[in-house]
Amino acid sequence: MITADAHMTLLDLIDEVTIALEELQENEIQGKLDLYGEGSKAAYVHILEFIRERWEESEENGLDFNIEEQFPV
Repeated sequence: MITADAHMTLLDLIDEVTIALEELQENEIQGKLDLYGEGSKAAYVHILEFIRERWEESEENGLDFNIEEQFPV
């Protein structure tokens, strides 16, 4: 297990969720997104929005874009 402080954990979470969303977005563009993928995409978007709403430093740490515009659900 890798130990990290809360700040690093949030940064890692943002990166992982963003990468997953980009992969789902690509599947959607290719017409390969199933219902599970659609649900995952909605959940990931919700997670990023939750972080952005509650973390004052979110914009300085990678969430400086319109999440729903970038990853429409």
